[in-house]
Amino acid sequence: MLSFNKFFCLFAFWVGLYGFGFSQTITLSGYVRDVDTEEPIPFCNVYIEGTKIGIATDIDGFYQLIVDATVDSLVVSAVGYETQRKAISQEIEQLINFKLTSTTQSLKEVVFLAGENPANRIVRAIIENKKNNRIEAVASYQCERYSKLEIDLENLPDSWKDKKLLKPFDFIFENVDTLSDERPFLPIYLNESLADIYYVQSENKAKPVVKAQKISVNETNKSFTEFIKQIEGEYSYYDNWIYILDKAFVSPFANAGLFYYEYYIIDSTYIEGKWSYKLKFKPKRKQEPTFYGDFWVADTTFAIQRLNMRMSPDVNINLVKRIIVYQESQLQDNRWLPYKEKLIVDFKPTKEDATGFIGRSTSTYKDFKINEKETETYYEVSTANYNFEEVKQDDPAFWEQVRHEPLTSTEAKIYPMIDSIMNVPIYKTYIDILYTVFIGYKDLGLVEIGPYSSIFSLNPVEGKRFRMGINTRPEWSKIYYLGGYLAYGTRDERLKYGADLKWNINTHLRTQLGVSYRKDISLNSESSESFQESNFFTGLFRRPILQKLIAVEEGKIYYEKFWNQSLSNRFVLLHRNLDPYGGIFEDGRGFNFGYLPDPENPSRIDTTISTTEFIIRTRFAPGERFLESYFNRTSLGSPRPIIELQYAVGFQAFGSDYNYHKLALSYQHYFYINPLGWLSYKAKIGKTFGTLPFLLLDVHPGNEGLFYDGNAFNTMNRYEFASDTYASLMLEHHFEGLLLNKIPLLRKLQFREVATLKAVVGYMSDANKQANQLNAFQVSEENTYTGFVTPSTKPYLEAGIGIENILKIFRIETLWRLNYLDNPQAKRFNLRLGVNFYF
Repeated sequence: MLSFNKFFCLFAFWVGLYGFGFSQTITLSGYVRDVDTEEPIPFCNVYIEGTKIGIATDIDGFYQLIVDATVDSLVVSAVGYETQRKAISQEIEQLINFKLTSTTQSLKEVVFLAGENPANRIVRAIIENKKNNRIEAVASYQCERYSKLEIDLENLPDSWKDKKLLKPFDFIFENVDTLSDERPFLPIYLNESLADIYYVQSENKAKPVVKAQKISVNETNKSFTEFIKQIEGEYSYYDNWIYILDKAFVSPFANAGLFYYEYYIIDSTYIEGKWSYKLKFKPKRKQEPTFYGDFWVADTTFAIQRLNMRMSPDVNINLVKRIIVYQESQLQDNRWLPYKEKLIVDFKPTKEDATGFIGRSTSTYKDFKINEKETETYYEVSTANYNFEEVKQDDPAFWEQVRHEPLTSTEAKIYPMIDSIMNVPIYKTYIDILYTVFIGYKDLGLVEIGPYSSIFSLNPVEGKRFRMGINTRPEWSKIYYLGGYLAYGTRDERLKYGADLKWNINTHLRTQLGVSYRKDISLNSESSESFQESNFFTGLFRRPILQKLIAVEEGKIYYEKFWNQSLSNRFVLLHRNLDPYGGIFEDGRGFNFGYLPDPENPSRIDTTISTTEFIIRTRFAPGERFLESYFNRTSLGSPRPIIELQYAVGFQAFGSDYNYHKLALSYQHYFYINPLGWLSYKAKIGKTFGTLPFLLLDVHPGNEGLFYDGNAFNTMNRYEFASDTYASLMLEHHFEGLLLNKIPLLRKLQFREVATLKAVVGYMSDANKQANQLNAFQVSEENTYTGFVTPSTKPYLEAGIGIENILKIFRIETLWRLNYLDNPQAKRFNLRLGVNFYF
C-alpha cells in the first residue's frame, strides 16, 4: 500500500511535468509571399486564431513569432488575399512559409457622413505630384538593369506522363514546380539580360545598352526570343493609360482615376523613415479595362512606394486570364527610384481546365547615378542596337556574379532541362513534324520542300495548277540561300518556274544582296517590289466575275541595307515583260488590253509590255518589331509611325520601250483614342511622270475575293481604277467593345465593333488618257464592263461597319460602295469575312 508521503511526491512530480510541458514555447518564422508574383507581402497579419497572440510581417514579408506549445495552427490574413491556415508541429523551431492567393472580393461599402473620403484627397495629391515623382523628372540618370523573362506551362494534365509520344521526356516532369498547391507549372523558357540604362531629359527617351544576354533555347530561335519579349512592354504607372499586350488599361493614378476607381485607406506606418499610407482600389464599373489592388504612398511627396494590382476579371481581352503588375521603389537622395518591376501574364484558352502558359517578366535596378555630367556623354556615344552573338554570355559563373537576385530553384533547372531535351534523339523528329504542319515545308536536312498550301489550285487560264518549291536551309548555309519552284497547268499546258539567290553580306545590321527570276502568271500588274504574290489561284471564295490574269516574266537584282533598327534602304534593278491574257474564253472575254504608243496612228496597238526600272526605297520605322529568320523578315509593326519613300526610274534598256519616273510616299500609324478604342490609318500619295500603259501607272488595289483585305479597297474590282497622280487614305477604327460590352446578353461573347473608311482621288494626264483610250471605261450592248476609271471628279469612297473578335479571330463586316456605281459589276452593298487577332 502506497504511503501518503510517497503519493504526495509522485503527485508533485506529475504536476511539475505537466506544468513544464505547458510552459514550453515554439519559435515560428517564415515569409509570406504572393502566390503569383512570388513577391513578399509586407504588413500582413500572422496570428493564433482566437487569441491576442500575433505579429505583422516586415517590409520583406518576414515574421517571427513565439507561441505556446499547445497551439496547433497558424493563420495569415491580408487585405485583398484569402486567409490561409497551416498546422504547427511540436518542433521547438519551425520554418512555415505562406503563399497567399489574391481574392477579388469587394470591400464593404464605406459611408462618410460628412466631408470627402480622405482616400480621394490622397489620390488627388498623387495626381498633382506625378510630374515631380517620375524618374524622368531628373535632368539625367543612369543605372544597371537586370531582367529575366520566364515562360511556364500551366495546368499540365496528369495523362501527359503516360503519353507514348512523351515517354522519352519523362525527366521534364521532375521539374514541375508544385510549391503552388493550386497551379503547378513547368518552366520551359528563361531569358536573362544585363543592360546599362541611360536617360537624358532633352531626348525624352531611355536608352538601354545590352551588355550580356542568355537564353535557354537554341540560338536559331533568337527571333522567337525577341518576339516573346514583347510581353514585357514599357509603361509607367504614373501614365494615364498602361499598355500591356497593346491593350490600354486605365492607371489607378490616371488624371481621371476617380472616375474609374474607388479608393479606401486601410493602413498606415513608417516605410524607410517616411510616414506612408496603404490604399485599396477597385473599379467602379464592370467590363472596363481596369485593375484592382493596393499601393503604399509616401506622405508629403505622395510618391508611390509599392504597387500590387491585377487586371479586373471581366476585361474584354483575349486568351488572358490574369495580368498582375508589381512595382517597388527605394528611397535615394530623397527621391523614390525604381527598384523592382514584375509583370505576370497568364495566358489561357477558352476552357478553364485547358493547358495554358504564364509569362513572368522581372526587372531590378541598382547603381543609380542622378544628374551626372558623364551620363549625357554615354547617351550620345552608346547605341541600343546590338548583335546577339556579341552579347551572348553562357558562363554560369558570370551570371552568378552579376545577377541582382539569385534564381529560384525552379528557374535554375531550366537551362539544364532544355539542354537535356535537345539531346533526346526523337526531339528532332517532333520538331520536323511541327515545322511541316505549321510552316508548310518538309525539312529534308540541308533543303526543304513546300509550301503545301500551294501544291494544288484552280484558275481559268491554267485550269488545274500544280506547284512545288524547294529551298536551302540554314544547315546548308547561313550566308547563302537558294530557292526555286516549278508549276504546271493542265489547261494551258505550260511550265512556270522561278528561282532566287540571297547573300547575307552582314548579319548584324542586315545587309543582303539578292537575285531572282520568275516566269508565271499573276492577278496583279505591280512588280514583286510593290506586291507580294500569294496563293491567289485557289479559285475559291471569290465573287463570280472574270479574273483578269497576266503572264509575267520578271528578273531583278537587289541590295538591301539596314543602317540601324529604324532606317533601311533597298536598291533594285528590275526588268519585266507583261502579257495580259485576252480572249481566254470562247466568247472572246478576257483582259483585252491595248495600248496606243502613237494615238495619231490607231492601227498600231501594243498588247504586251516590256519595262526596265531602277528603284530606290527608303524606309524609316522606329521601334519596328520583326519576326525574322536568317534570310527573311516579317514586320510585326511599330508603336511609332512608319514612313516609306520610293522612287523608280524607267529607261529604255534590255528591250524596254518606256522612259518615266515614279514617286510614292506612304505614312502609316496607329494610335489610341482612349477610352474609345484605337485608330489605324495609312495615307499614300504618288506621281508618275511620263506616258505609259495604264498597267504601269498606279492601278488602285481592288479586292474581288470574299475575304476582307485591309490593304485594298474591298468594294472595288481589280483594274477598275487607275491614275498617274493620286492620294489615298485608309482608316480603320477598333472600338474594343465600347458599346457591346454594356449589353448584358452580349457581354460574355466579347464581341467588338469596328468601322472603316477608305478613299482615293486621282488624276490622269491627257497624254495618258489618249494612249490608253482602248481601255477607258465603257459599257457594251451586252451590259458588260471593260476598262478603267480615274477617280478625278470626286474621290472613290467606301465605308464599313462590322463586328470582330468572333470566336477570337473572325470578323464580319458590311461594306458600302458610296459612289461610281455606273459599273454594272459594282455592288453597292458587300459582306466580307475577315480573319485577324488582337488581344
